[in-house]
Amino acid sequence: MDLLVVVAHPDDETFGAGGALLLAKEAGLRTGILTLTRGEAGRTLGLCPPEVLPEVRLSELKRAAEILRVDFLEALAFPNALPPERGAGPRGKASGEGLSDHPEAVLAVRDRLLALRPRYVLTFPPDGINGHPDHVAASRYAKEAAEGLAQVVYFVRPQGPLPTTHRLRLPEWALARKLRALAQHRTQALSVLDFMERYPERLWTETFHLPGANGVKEAPWW
Repeated sequence: MDLLVVVAHPDDETFGAGGALLLAKEAGLRTGILTLTRGEAGRTLGLCPPEVLPEVRLSELKRAAEILRVDFLEALAFPNALPPERGAGPRGKASGEGLSDHPEAVLAVRDRLLALRPRYVLTFPPDGINGHPDHVAASRYAKEAAEGLAQVVYFVRPQGPLPTTHRLRLPEWALARKLRALAQHRTQALSVLDFMERYPERLWTETFHLPGANGVKEAPWW
């Protein structure tokens, strides 16, 4: 395994690193996706009963992963927290629990890293990009799990606290496949549309932070 994306929820993989996965695969690298939850706190949009949403989102993830051409896919089943903006409690959680309440996820991630031996682990920056508690937890767990095993690379927003060290501008074929992968996450269509409205440029340009790198390279880090 060359590159493993470790994220909190189904759809995070495509938003953050869909283009990177495609370009890495095109370059002959072996790629994978590991999500730590199955997204049970997401919206259903009336497409399924809430109790079967984890299974539906897993199916959506599998379709997206096929389009992204990954070699490995696994979705763990740690609990998923509601984001603060959706009216959860003071800690922004659904039913009082979320991924940040499960530090044992570090061991689960490390087990996968020991089995897969990726060279690079892609994950959220420490602020989770948007502050979602699950994103923040996933970043922390991935970093701790990768210590001594893999180089961590963060997908970052251009004006975020971590500077961009690598910028990937997607060719037309990769953008088309990334959009198709996003379209598989149908239950989360409102999130997809919100992203497209607020950050359209991040659909065709993905930015990353490689710790220790200087300047900005218009190229992959691998």
